[in-house]
Amino acid sequence: MTVYPSIHILGFGAIGSLIGVHLQKYGGTKVIPLFRSLERLNEFKKNKCKTSIKPLFDLSLGLVTEQFTSAACPETFKGKIDNLIITCKTYQTADALRPFLPYLHNESNIIMIQNGLGVTELLKEEVFTGTDLKPNLFQGVIGHGIFQDKEIKSQYNFAGFVNCKISKLPEDDKNIIETFDQLNEWKKNDLIKALLALENSLAVVHMTYQELLLGQLEKFLVNCCINSVTSIVDCINGELANCGEPVFTSIIEEALNVFQTAYKPLFEYPQIFDKTENGKLPKLDVAGRLNLDVTVKSTIEMGCIINGSNSSSMRQDVLNLRDTEIDYINGYIVTLCRKFSLPESDAKVNRTIQQLVKLRLRLNQTRHESQLA
Repeated sequence: MTVYPSIHILGFGAIGSLIGVHLQKYGGTKVIPLFRSLERLNEFKKNKCKTSIKPLFDLSLGLVTEQFTSAACPETFKGKIDNLIITCKTYQTADALRPFLPYLHNESNIIMIQNGLGVTELLKEEVFTGTDLKPNLFQGVIGHGIFQDKEIKSQYNFAGFVNCKISKLPEDDKNIIETFDQLNEWKKNDLIKALLALENSLAVVHMTYQELLLGQLEKFLVNCCINSVTSIVDCINGELANCGEPVFTSIIEEALNVFQTAYKPLFEYPQIFDKTENGKLPKLDVAGRLNLDVTVKSTIEMGCIINGSNSSSMRQDVLNLRDTEIDYINGYIVTLCRKFSLPESDAKVNRTIQQLVKLRLRLNQTRHESQLA
């Protein structure tokens, strides 16, 4: 088996554990989880630094357990970080990353595999600004369903198998088009090679940025529907299969209208493709895939059918009285309206969903507080 360089994972929750266990078990990679505090690290050590993944979608695969004895936190960390996977909550990313900045360098590879949108802009504006640090930034989009077991806190239930898409982020936000030649150059990158070792176990696919962005927006629409609505009405994904379509349609229709402005270069891709030499770029049916009927159906298929037994990460946060990523999901549609000077009414549905998730969380917190009184 090829041995790859060590990989650090910042945010060792559901997604981080899924990737970490697979990298160490099937990818020949030493994985080093990074925790935000000494307290969280000590909690992890109480279970002998072990994490398990249980594949609910195919119980014949059996439980997979790995031990991560090199886990660290800012107070204990030593050395440097060459390869970093960020899977912590979107709203925690900037604060979680700052203590580890001294250990990063310009050749470091950083990939963000998270639910929401807007984190890359946040890091560039608030974390890397004012420093000479310019690491290689990558984006990942994960479709797998995974959630923490209710009884066994060190176990995560792998509820739905889909795929994991990865790509290099463009240096210039205005130039999002990547050629096949550029794509092949990045295949030599250590982090990309390590993740592609999971081509079978996690269906990792390396693609051009425009392909990934299209997939990212599709997955984002699924999250806008599934994560928020399951949190508000408190149900597992599959319970929405036969009743969620009307509200999904309202959420997606509004988001797609905002996307037309916010991601204009992607919607203009067919014209760019037609003007480019044959074989240089992938063909993408942007209008066909970011279509209301198609995206509503795919949201129900991916969110409610394939991941029917999954309890969304946002629902888990609300049930456990934790802050949610709603500002980077439905709330990001609201943010895009402000950013591109669109009327507030263009995001009224997603703003309402954003407010309802916050209401649900606060209601749960208030009930818990009254029980303790």
